[in-house]
Amino acid sequence: MERALNDRPTASQQTLVEAQQRKKIGLLGITFFIASESMFFLGLFMAYFYVRNTSQAWPPEGVTPPSIVPAAFNTLIALIGSVAVIYAGRAIARDNRRHLVGGMVVAITCGVVFMAVQAAEFADLSIMAQGSAYGSTFTFLLVFHVLRVFCGVALMAAVLVRALMGQFSKDHRLMVQATEMYWVFITGVWLVVFYVLYIYK
Repeated sequence: MERALNDRPTASQQTLVEAQQRKKIGLLGITFFIASESMFFLGLFMAYFYVRNTSQAWPPEGVTPPSIVPAAFNTLIALIGSVAVIYAGRAIARDNRRHLVGGMVVAITCGVVFMAVQAAEFADLSIMAQGSAYGSTFTFLLVFHVLRVFCGVALMAAVLVRALMGQFSKDHRLMVQATEMYWVFITGVWLVVFYVLYIYK
């Protein structure tokens, strides 16, 4: 009887187990969310290739494809942002709050620069988007991706605010992990978008 009582978990052990369970559920939730986003982008790519394969010429005659330079620059920016957010995640795993803040600041800056470059490109794409299926599907993919970039920047900004308030630690970092996973996913999608729209012929 005494042994059975001693084997029962203490209140602190029970709290730790519950926290670990919540963490697993949270990570599973963001994993399912990313999976659903992947299916969404897969549908967009399928629509793009359908329109492409049913068109006589791609791009149509008289339509000049956008310059690859801004997109290549954004690719570099997205990769730097991913390195920064991964660095931030590893930092808080070691209870290094200062490096968490630094990594998030760099990642947010990269996200804002990415959106600024994309906004400038949209100004040039607005006419092309209205003139052909090539232009509309091209712009459609970019718009939906940059909306996800905005969501990623908003998440990182929320993490930064909470980090400055000292709300994260190595045992309490679920939101940091979720944000890291989402931003890396967004970067991965961009690499596919960049290849499909600017490199694949």
